[in-house]
Amino acid sequence: MGGVMNSKKISRSHRQIGDQTTKGGLLGIFIYVLSRNNVDPVLIGLLVPVVASVLAWISTKIGDPDLACMFIPDNKKAK
Repeated sequence: MGGVMNSKKISRSHRQIGDQTTKGGLLGIFIYVLSRNNVDPVLIGLLVPVVASVLAWISTKIGDPDLACMFIPDNKKAK
């Protein structure tokens, strides 16, 4: 039982780290796919902040909008 992690045992900071890692991974995959398809590097550079903003916006819709974290539930919605 000691090694089992559930949502109650995972701290907010670990969820925030997981959220940022997930977004970073998605952004990395996005960059990789574009570069493998010979998209202009300048265009990729312009798109990266836009995609990062979209991912942060999606996080505010899924989780706590004050933290832009999809893994921390919005307690205000639950009340």
